[in-house]
Amino acid sequence: MTLIGWGGYWFYKNFELVSGKVHVGYQGEARYNSLLAAERFLNTKTSPAKSMSSLVGLPPSNGTLVIPTERYEIGPQQANVLLGWVRAGGHLIVIPADASATENRTAQDWLLSGLGVRNVINSAKAREPFVPTNVDISAASDFMQVSFKPCTTLAYRGKEKHSASAADMGGHMLRYHLGRGFLTVLSDADFMHNTSIGRYDNAAFLWYLTHDQHPGEIWLIYGGDMPPLWKWLGTNAWPVLVSAALLLVAWLWSSSRRLGPVRAAAPLARRRLLDHIEASGRFLWQQGQRAKLLNGTRAALLRMLESRHPALASLPREALTMQLAELSNTTPGAIQKALFEQHAPNETEFTDAIILLETIRKTL
Repeated sequence: MTLIGWGGYWFYKNFELVSGKVHVGYQGEARYNSLLAAERFLNTKTSPAKSMSSLVGLPPSNGTLVIPTERYEIGPQQANVLLGWVRAGGHLIVIPADASATENRTAQDWLLSGLGVRNVINSAKAREPFVPTNVDISAASDFMQVSFKPCTTLAYRGKEKHSASAADMGGHMLRYHLGRGFLTVLSDADFMHNTSIGRYDNAAFLWYLTHDQHPGEIWLIYGGDMPPLWKWLGTNAWPVLVSAALLLVAWLWSSSRRLGPVRAAAPLARRRLLDHIEASGRFLWQQGQRAKLLNGTRAALLRMLESRHPALASLPREALTMQLAELSNTTPGAIQKALFEQHAPNETEFTDAIILLETIRKTL
C-alpha cells in the first residue's frame, strides 16, 4: 500500500491535465476544393459565385471565369470556344499552362500560345526572403500587397494591346482587351487558395480583379492540374512503357516456341465400382439413413439365399429364422430383429445387425 501511495503522489506531482489545439487540416469540401474560401468571399446577391471541379458550359457573357489551373483538359477546340466567349463580352482569368513546369513542359497552352504569354522561372529569387508584390489597380484607393511568387514572372511578345503590363504589376499580371471582353493572365494563383486568401491584401485584390470589369456571375474552376493518366505516363514514364512492351513481345515469342513433341495427356483414372458403393454408403450414413442401408443389406442376403438355397428360402419366416439361428450359432430373436423387424436402428443396433447378417452370408 505504501508503494501505491508513493506512486500516486509521484504521478500527481509530475503530470497534469492540459488542453491544446491540434491542426487536423481542412475538412469537408475544403479538403479538395482549394477555392472554397474564395467562392464564399466573392459570393453576393448581385454577383453570385460558384466553384466547380471542371468547366461544364460557360457563364453568361457578362460573367467572370477564373481558371487558375494547368488546364490539361482544354484542347484547341475548347480554347477557341473560350476565346470566342471572351470576345462576346466575358472576362477570363487564367495562368499560363506551364506555370509549374520545368524545362520539360507537360502541357501545350492552346489558350495563350497565340498571344505569346508564358512564365519565366528565376531560381535565384526563390532563395531570397519572401516579399509581397505591390499591386496598383486604378479602381482601388491605395496599392495592395499580394503574395505572388517572386521567382515566377510573365514574359510576352507585346504584339497585343494590354492595359497593365508585366512591368507595371511587378511582372505578375497582364490584361488583354479582346473584342468586348477581357483576358487577364496571372503569373500564379496561389494567393486565392484557401491557405493564402486571408493574408496581406490577397482577398481585396481578388475582389477588384473579378469585379473591376464585370460585376456579373463568377465561376471558379479548381480542377485541371492533373493530366489524364495516359498522357502523364506518355510524358513521364515512356521508358517504362517501352520496356514493358518489349518484355511482352519477348514473352509472347518465347511462349510460342516448343522444345520437343507435345506430351500426350494421361488418361483419366477410372474408379472401381466398390469406390462408388463405399461413397454412397458413407453419404447415407452421414445423412442418418441407417435403416435404408440395413434394408439394402437384408435384400442382398435374401437374394443370395434364393439363388444358393431355394428350398431354405421358401420356408415360412419362423422356420427360416430357426434354420439361420442354427447356422450362425445365435438366437432366433437376434435373427428376427436383424433380418425382418422394421425399425430405425441406432448406431449400436445397426452395427450388431450388419455383423450378424455378414456372418450369415459367409455361412451360406
